[in-house]
Amino acid sequence: EPEFEIAHIVDSKLDRRRTCHLLYKVFWLGYEDTEDESSWLPATELKHVAELVADFHSAYPGKPGSVDMFNSYTS
Repeated sequence: EPEFEIAHIVDSKLDRRRTCHLLYKVFWLGYEDTEDESSWLPATELKHVAELVADFHSAYPGKPGSVDMFNSYTS
């Protein structure tokens, strides 16, 4: 299965109904302006883009979650 590249993270939310409560809305590189341009992914699937997560929380400190919470799911 091909691995898709994340262009950037645009939002976060907490969903207590899921095993991993912390979710991020990601935009996919190469899928701009298509119905598949974005997806909500659990933090556990974003370990490989930890720097993008840190940049997101630095830019939007009021959004749900934090780098510490992200690290607790990915360590």
